[in-house]
Parts: sequence; C-alpha cells; structure tokens
Amino acid sequence: MRTKLALAVAAFALLVTVPLLAHHSFSSEYESAKVVTLTGKMVNFEWVNPHSWIHVEITNADGSKTIWKGETPPVNVLYRNGWTKPMVEEMVKKGEVVTMRGIAAKDGSNHVFAQNVTRADGKTVLGLSGAPPEVEAPK
Repeated sequence: MRTKLALAVAAFALLVTVPLLAHHSFSSEYESAKVVTLTGKMVNFEWVNPHSWIHVEITNADGSKTIWKGETPPVNVLYRNGWTKPMVEEMVKKGEVVTMRGIAAKDGSNHVFAQNVTRADGKTVLGLSGAPPEVEAPK
C-alpha cells in the first residue's frame, strides 16, 4: 500500500512540474534593452495558447512591406484587457492601422513581445507597461 501511495505521489509531482520546465525564458528570447515601436496595418491575429500573435504589416522607407509579429499574453489576459475575437476579426478585416510597442527578439527576426497596442484613434487596447486599456462598454 505504501509503495502505491509513494508512486502516486511521485507521478503527481512529475505531472505538476513538467509544464513548468517547458516554458521558455523571456531573457533568452528577447533583448530587454531594445524596445521598438512599429506602426502599420493589422493583417492577422492568431488566437492560440500559451501566447497569441498579432501580425502587423509595416511599410519600410523604400516602400517595401515587412510583416512583424507581436507575441501577446495568453488569451485570458487579452480577454481581461477587452480583446474579443469579433473585435480582432473586425480590426484585421478593416486592415486597421495600429501602433505596436514591444521588446525586440534577440535573433534579429521581425518579432517582438508586444507590450502595447494602440489603435489609430489613440485608444490603447493592450497595455502591459502600466497604461490601462481603453475599451468601449459592451452594447
């Protein structure tokens, strides 16, 4: 009986700790001293866990286009900040211009950890750096 209990406790401890080991280190992926601000058209949004992704098309100085991806917090944090699937789908459909501020990836790729996303009208819809989100009341 004691052996079965010990095995059950060990199995439970293993199941609880494995997900913690799977999560990546922020400092290994992002250069905290390099904050970038990008303004462009929102072209896609991936509602996935553990982190969602906003895709913004930036027009470069030479007129060429570059897609930047912004890693966002989990879906439940987005929801608490006023994000909803219908709102995001509408923003993508319209190709809404947004300003995304975030910490650049260390590998030089076109992706950031999105700390702020602000709509063209100046409303912050994602504010992880202290700015509260400004969302409209549900109708």
